[in-house]
Amino acid sequence: MTTETSVETVDTGKNRLASGIAGGIFLISLGILLVTGWWWPGIMVVLGLTSGAALIFRGKVLGGIVSLVFFCGIAVAVELIRTTDVSGVVIGAFILVGIGVIIIVKALFFREG
Repeated sequence: MTTETSVETVDTGKNRLASGIAGGIFLISLGILLVTGWWWPGIMVVLGLTSGAALIFRGKVLGGIVSLVFFCGIAVAVELIRTTDVSGVVIGAFILVGIGVIIIVKALFFREG
């Protein structure tokens, strides 16, 4: 009984810490977006930083990194389409190929059990 209580206390403390850090990162990032005016796709970077930090501080490092890379990847793709003469179709194709590779690697190397 005491073991379960101590585990719950650690999990609650870890969740509280993760939520506090993620909330702080979110507010700081929104402040930066207000100053820079880079709302789209900047909000995707904010979401990636916030969700990534929350997952990492909950002990789910791989999930946090994947979340950060995913949201920041969307921001990079949008900026590439916006600032270059490369077609959105080409960038979209690379995104789909990248997601497919991630799914295959996850299925092969990060299986549970």
